[in-house]
Amino acid sequence: MSLAALLPWRGVAAALVAALLWSGLFRLLRRGDLAALGAGLGLALGWVLALGLVTGTPRQLPERLPALAIGGALAGLVLALAGRRGWVAALLAGLGLLGAGWWLAGGPLTLADLRRAMVPLLAITAAGAAALLALRGPLGGAAALALLAAGLWFFGPPGPWFLLALVGIAAALGAWPGGAWGVAPALPVAIGLAALAAGPILARGGTADWLVAAAPFAALWLGPALSGRFGGRAGEPIGWAIAGLLPLIFVWLLHRGH
Repeated sequence: MSLAALLPWRGVAAALVAALLWSGLFRLLRRGDLAALGAGLGLALGWVLALGLVTGTPRQLPERLPALAIGGALAGLVLALAGRRGWVAALLAGLGLLGAGWWLAGGPLTLADLRRAMVPLLAITAAGAAALLALRGPLGGAAALALLAAGLWFFGPPGPWFLLALVGIAAALGAWPGGAWGVAPALPVAIGLAALAAGPILARGGTADWLVAAAPFAALWLGPALSGRFGGRAGEPIGWAIAGLLPLIFVWLLHRGH
């Protein structure tokens, strides 16, 4: 294996190290509100290094992701520094999610383009909101991204999607010292998760892409409900696994049938 082949993987290592350093430093400084932002920082740095570019005029969908991750990290930082809570935080986070949907939908500037892009724009915004409401900490973020990564590895389209999901896992795990997530630290991860889930759908749009995208959201929303039926320490991971793996099993059956 050549050195050039290893270069894209530096994004995974950078995401882990950056998130660990940020979270650990601010935990030592007793700034828990800032320590939890390590995941967003790691995600942004990792995606930039994995793709090797930041451009304001992207031609392909993956080229939109580094700028998106940087914007998400900055939005989370602004929210944390502003110290806003309640409806103000919800409004600011909603604007951030809407901006992410607009950017991924092609950044339409005219009314005609906006009409054509309205469905993906609103769908991505809604997916980001669903992730934001359900993400509570590094483990949940890493588990959701791991389910998405598994689906992308086996059934995803060509492209950097699987690698970018690994970067997200590394960033979330690196934020472990930062503790639980509020709105600010969860925002960049929610945006990243929605972007990765939507990317293959926008690029190819097959049935498998929809089911793979559903896996992390099923785990985030249905996993806790199923966990209560099992009880004990193993209840939560079992519930999450059942909820998240079910869409991937359907994809496997679909591929097997063909």
